[in-house]
Formats: sequence, structure tokens, C-alpha cells
Amino acid sequence: MSVVINTLNRREHLQRTLVALREQTYRAFEVIVVNGPSVDGTQAMLSSLEGTARVADCDVASLGRSRNVGIGTASGEIVAFVDDDAIPHEDWLEKLMAPYEDQNVAAVGGPVFDIPLDRVAWDLCTCTRLGGPNPSSEGPIDRYLDPGADPLAYLPGCNMSFRRQVLEVLGGFNSLLTYNYDDVEICSRLIDRGHRLHLVQDVLVRHDRAANAARDSNYGVRDPYPALYCRAVFALQCQQPTSRLQEVAAALRGAADEMVGLADNYLAAGSLTQAQRDAFVVRAQCGVSDGLKAGSGARPIVVFEPVSAELFCTYR
Repeated sequence: MSVVINTLNRREHLQRTLVALREQTYRAFEVIVVNGPSVDGTQAMLSSLEGTARVADCDVASLGRSRNVGIGTASGEIVAFVDDDAIPHEDWLEKLMAPYEDQNVAAVGGPVFDIPLDRVAWDLCTCTRLGGPNPSSEGPIDRYLDPGADPLAYLPGCNMSFRRQVLEVLGGFNSLLTYNYDDVEICSRLIDRGHRLHLVQDVLVRHDRAANAARDSNYGVRDPYPALYCRAVFALQCQQPTSRLQEVAAALRGAADEMVGLADNYLAAGSLTQAQRDAFVVRAQCGVSDGLKAGSGARPIVVFEPVSAELFCTYR
């Protein structure tokens, strides 16, 4: 197994994740850290991992591209992903690996425990093909796994794994998805190809929910552009029939209106000035329009080169 951690300006959180991975009961795994354009000393810290973990670079702040760098570097048959602000339980990898004994299983993941909320916040996750997510859907999961299912089941990005061979066939993650919906989109492609997705309820990851450029640690929105941009790309490229373009546009207008309402709430609470509120609304509108432009083109496909098993570096 290869464990990929995609990181950007979270040196201290990343260090905790790396320490936690040393406690895994399953030992036949390597760790690959894909560092974005970090400016917080992450690169210097990673230089000390030589012989312990493998390090790769992604020159832009794009989660989709960073995940593909990780896949292209991975030499394990199974590629697992965990966030740089997440702490996996010590038996995480052991329980992720077990379902792969069934050769028909293509992807395995589990719930995510939200540390600030002190509860599981992502359990049976589903999403409509218009981009409407539900992290706590009613089971059974099989109702969301048929090709073309809408809503469809997906594995949360900080607790998911895939057969590398399947990721190759699917053309990797959508590199246009810079911030979110990358996990939903890859699962939609997997399901629509008839592959099996498996959710294990006791494969647990604890998520600290660190702040980033788009939101704060309480999920307060700092910049609405990335989320709306990615939703537009996803909705257009999630194998939607052209007859649903009006539905896509209506759903995105609704999502943008929600952001406008949020900006008004921030203004009323005094956390934004009028000028900042107006700039926030413009960013939301640009996110939708730019996402629609980007999503109207072809879905990027990545061709991965074979990786020698001799590069496998057992994590220690």
C-alpha cells in the first residue's frame, strides 16, 4: 500500500499525521508526501524524511493535480489518501486492506470524525450530480452504487483508497478540481464504470479541520470562489446529459445565492465591511462563471507511467 498525503502550508499538522502513521498495525506501506507551493517551512521539514518517506512536489495549489502526482509516484498496488490535518486510527490501514481480498472491490474508505464537532461528520456520503452533498445519508449504500446513480455514494477525501490500476483506467483525478469535489468525481467515474466501492464503518480517521485559504477552522467561508468553481466543473463533467444544462445552471445560481446570503450575514455580524461583502459576492459570481467555462471542455485524462516496485520505501 502507498499512503499519499497532499499538503500545503500545514507543517505542524502534517508532522502530527506523520507521527500517527508510525503507529499503524499494518506495516507494508510507504508514505508519499506531495507538497504544494508551501511557504511555511514544510519543504525544509520534509528534507529530513529521506529514507523514511518519499517526497514529491506539485507546483500549483491544486488538489486534483496534487493527488495525481501522488498516484504517479506511488509504487503500491493500493493507494490510500489521508489529509494533512487528519489522524488515522492505528488500525486504519489494516482495516482498509481487508476488503481488497475480494478482487472485485476497487475502492475502500470509511467515516471521518470531526474533532471540533466531537462527532462523526462524514459517514455514508452521497452527492447529487448537480453537486448537492449529503455527508450523512440514509442507507443502505447499495442504493447509491448503480451506474448513473443520482445521488451517488462517494468516499470522503481524507479517508479513501483505490486500486492503483483502477485509478489508471479512470485517468486519475480531475485536475480541474483544485479545491473540492475531487473525491466525489473520481467515485462517480468508478461507479459509472461498474466498479465496486466499499464503505467500512469502523475505518476511522479523526479530522482536525485546519483552516485554509478558502475557509477558516469553523467552516466559515473566506473565499467562495474555489468551492463554486469546482462545483460548476463537477456538475458539467459528471457525465451529465446535455438536456440537464438548465438544471446545472439553476443549481449553481442557487449555490451562488446562498453565498450572497452568507456574505450579508457576515456584514450584519460585523465580520465584513460593505466593500469586503461586495468583493465576496463578486468572487462567488466569478467562481460560477469561470467554473462553467472550464467545465464545458473535456475532462482531463492523466496517463500514468509504470512505477518500479524497487522504489517502494517502507515507512518507519
